Amino acid sequence: MFSSLLASHTAEPLAKSYLEDELHLYLKEPVIDRRKGDPLQWWRQNEGRFKLLATQARKFLCPPPSSVPSERIFSEVSAIYEKNRSRLTGEHAEQLCFLHHNLVLLNWEY
Repeated sequence: MFSSLLASHTAEPLAKSYLEDELHLYLKEPVIDRRKGDPLQWWRQNEGRFKLLATQARKFLCPPPSSVPSERIFSEVSAIYEKNRSRLTGEHAEQLCFLHHNLVLLNWEY
């Protein structure tokens, strides 16, 4: 699985043993302290040693930017999850938020 994930993001085919060696070296590294350590800084310092893993770490450790203020999202979600809707699934709540924002684009009034 790991080799297929990396192969889809690199231009040249990778030797399976190289991927496994890099992964084993990484797994032997000491774990950084979660309260004091900075994972992004660690990857900046060690990307030369773990070239393939570093590209994936950069992809998965950096969240995409958002143009929506987080307070607005939380207030909308709290309005959706009220006592009458306590059995609402996360997927349905996400769909309701999507509809709330996008029906305006269709000039839909509710």
